[in-house]
Amino acid sequence: MSTRKAGSSMLLQRRGSEVRFAILGRISVQDVTPIEISPMRRPLLATLLLAWPGEVSAETLMQAVWGDTFGRENALKTALSQLRRLLPGRIPPARPHGYRIELMPEDTFDLEEFRKLIQHGREHLSAGDHEAAVPCLRKALALWGDPPLADVPDDPIRLATWRQDVLWERKVAQQQLLETRLFLGEDHQLLTEIRKELAEDPLSEVLNALLMTALYRAGYRVEALHQYDTIAELLAQDTGAEPGARLRRLRDEIASDDGGPVAVPPAQERATVAQPSGGRLALTPAQLPPAVVDFIGRGGEIQQLTRYMSTAGAGPGVPIACICGPPGVGKSTLSHQVAQLVRQRFPDGQLYLHMAGTSERPREIGDVLAEVLSALGTSPADAPPTVSGRTALYRSLMAGRRVLVVLDDVSSMHQIQPLLPGNPGCAVLVTSRSHLVGGAGMRTIRLEPLSSHESQRLLGDIIGAHRVEAEPEAAADITRTCGGFPLAVRVAGARLSAQPDWPLGMFAERLRKRLLTVLSTDDMTIEASIATSYDALPESTQRIFRLVSLLGPGGFAGWEVAMLHGGTAEDVEDVLESLTGHSLLSGAGVDSLGQLRYQQHALLRAFGAARLAELPIERDTAMHRLLMGWLELASLADVQIVRAPVYPPLDPLGISMFGAVPVRQLISERADEWLAAEIGNLLNVVRIACEEKLPHQAFGLALRVTSYLYRESRHVEAEDMWRRVLKAVLPFTGRRVTEARHRLASLIMERPGGPLRALPLVEECVAACEANADRQGLARALALRALCRHQIALDHEPGERRITLLAQAETDARRGLLIARDIGRTYAQLNCLNALAVVSGACGSLDRALELGSEALALAEELASSRYGHEAYLAQAAQTLGALKLASPRHELREEALALFERAGELSRTARHREGQARAHEGAGDALVTLERHQRASECYARATALWEEIGAAEAAVRCRGKLGSPGTTQVCAPAR
Repeated sequence: MSTRKAGSSMLLQRRGSEVRFAILGRISVQDVTPIEISPMRRPLLATLLLAWPGEVSAETLMQAVWGDTFGRENALKTALSQLRRLLPGRIPPARPHGYRIELMPEDTFDLEEFRKLIQHGREHLSAGDHEAAVPCLRKALALWGDPPLADVPDDPIRLATWRQDVLWERKVAQQQLLETRLFLGEDHQLLTEIRKELAEDPLSEVLNALLMTALYRAGYRVEALHQYDTIAELLAQDTGAEPGARLRRLRDEIASDDGGPVAVPPAQERATVAQPSGGRLALTPAQLPPAVVDFIGRGGEIQQLTRYMSTAGAGPGVPIACICGPPGVGKSTLSHQVAQLVRQRFPDGQLYLHMAGTSERPREIGDVLAEVLSALGTSPADAPPTVSGRTALYRSLMAGRRVLVVLDDVSSMHQIQPLLPGNPGCAVLVTSRSHLVGGAGMRTIRLEPLSSHESQRLLGDIIGAHRVEAEPEAAADITRTCGGFPLAVRVAGARLSAQPDWPLGMFAERLRKRLLTVLSTDDMTIEASIATSYDALPESTQRIFRLVSLLGPGGFAGWEVAMLHGGTAEDVEDVLESLTGHSLLSGAGVDSLGQLRYQQHALLRAFGAARLAELPIERDTAMHRLLMGWLELASLADVQIVRAPVYPPLDPLGISMFGAVPVRQLISERADEWLAAEIGNLLNVVRIACEEKLPHQAFGLALRVTSYLYRESRHVEAEDMWRRVLKAVLPFTGRRVTEARHRLASLIMERPGGPLRALPLVEECVAACEANADRQGLARALALRALCRHQIALDHEPGERRITLLAQAETDARRGLLIARDIGRTYAQLNCLNALAVVSGACGSLDRALELGSEALALAEELASSRYGHEAYLAQAAQTLGALKLASPRHELREEALALFERAGELSRTARHREGQARAHEGAGDALVTLERHQRASECYARATALWEEIGAAEAAVRCRGKLGSPGTTQVCAPAR
């Protein structure tokens, strides 16, 4: 991809579905038709692209665009909404840890292309094909513009770090290209280019060495020596240090040369220059295991590790890198791959030592040292008897040599220290399930599972791409269950390879039901791999590991584990840290409340659940604590937020047996934020209660999260929850079954085609309430059936059928209102008044509808003034009455409708109900159109459209955007149900 220069604004050109992103120079996005994007959007998009494929927090985005975060939340949402319109499908809604950009398979991204080209070039170099490497490196560097990363902000610190990392990649690639060309004999041609690079980085020892080599080979021996004096003087002035060993050796070689050409190869062969006169080792060990042919992914980790390993000899220290991660994530495979890629940089040999750190019998250091000494040519008789003596001899043999040491499956630093070479020309690569602490200068890379795409590629490589292509959904299901663990995918692939006639769908079903059993072959088993880590834990830590398997796939905080365990958060934090250090848990960052959160991978969770199932008393006790604790906390949070209209409010439980005091205090002060952080866990606990056949707990929890789901417009999750709860309570009779049906029906009604699908459920509610003499439930069910029939009549039935349905709806609403008044249930009266007002308006009785709507509004005002959290009832009543008045031909009623919509919008804003705000703004826009105030109407429609988009209501956003485009032809919005 060629570098494109952009002007003061970023361009988007539309060309089919492919989009070409570029940030290495001036940022540009290309499709076909140029679209100008404001300068404010360029740093926002640049930040998302630089973080790709990861996520970036809202705080980082705000600092990148505006330099601060104060009061920028809405501006950020607006900016992201505009980018979503320009880049459809590529900027999904925020996730718990931030925002991201998703590139389609057909998209191209110059930073990704740069990295791929560099990797190809280095593979050619590793194979000794320098001629093929040059065009790859040239093409990669040609992608960069001038100035580089021009639109990537320098702040905040995190973004500045990313920016410097990318610029460092460019610098290394530039130097590698110069080295390779020098190796191919381009001496005279490179002098100018190297001097140009030195002007930007005069203290670079790599560039100075290149210039000295090029000068000498071009016949300028004196100038080469003078260049050494120049860099020595600069280093003394700026750092007080002398040139490194490499430059000194090069100066000595040039000074002592007899006139022949000095051999200074590029970086991948530079190690031979550093050999002392004593020659190579008596034996040159080559013990590396083979790299796997079907290696997938890990491009970033490979690049980071190979770059770091290649610094061996550039300074006084020994590069030590540790790959850590949970069992089965591919640590050893990655270490083999990296070691093979850098082996040419260590011509004196490569040592591979399996330390068996997680086995029942970790290897003794003395035995390992004896094996190493033998590999280096020392006879067993000459090996010292003590560990310290063997370590001293080992380091003496390694002195002045360039050797790569790979230590696989290390348990702790005590297995590493005696095997560290003292020679800076060596490097050490370690794998461990634990996060090792205490290694000075050790770089640690925590290995995460493969992505879904990478996992499916690996499965296809094992069983044949044709099988994956024939059943793509089943293949995705298999790899999703394997959770991105390469070992799990390989075991699944081995099972499928042995059975070429097995359908992938059948295997995926088996895998879901018997995960650990299915993931087992004669020589590979996931369960055994995890068991070695689990068995090494103390019993108290094993218990916590088992218990957290109940918390599901979402992130959890320490107090949640303490609630299961029966202790305090302080009691379990050290244990959680230990489990994280052993890669049996992973950190999930800090949530919006400042709490550390953790996650347990699916395979580890399955193992923990299997161990917990072997202890039924422990499991039952923990399950009781889990459900009752969450019920307490959910009840405490629920009473502090705005109620969902239609349903009467719940009374607090008033018990505090399991929820920790600090968490209860947190909820009392920040209920909204706590619910936002924990709603995923609350829904998971409802699911668990349903699966455990504990319907009373499931029903109680579901009731207490409904208002939050309503407020956040998470209707799909609410519908799924109530489907589960209804299935759980069906074996029981009584009001819980009717209530679950009613709530499920009301959610289904809001979906496209929903009223027709909801009507049978509502009919069952009416019948059950009549049979059980539940008059309050009957009034509410009749109101819902009235609205259901009303909507079916308007949407589906012409002629006589429509008239009949509306008449039935009116009868239901009148009957429900009479019952509600008779029993004195205020909330049921409000439901029935709203329903009857809507139906009366549809039947043509507008004056009667306005009377009923006004009565409903007065009743809602009474409720809102008497009890906290009832703004939603009042907003709904105002919205309904506003829509009815807007349907009137009387001008003064339209003014009143506008005031009602504006009031509903303010109430919804106070209640933090964005869907209510969107409806109110759209209704206000409709009123303003009828009043011929089109400018203000457009402003209302724009606000409504943005809100609809924020909550993911695509159809409503399209409808509202259509009104925005032609406000003079707007259809009046329907009354709120």
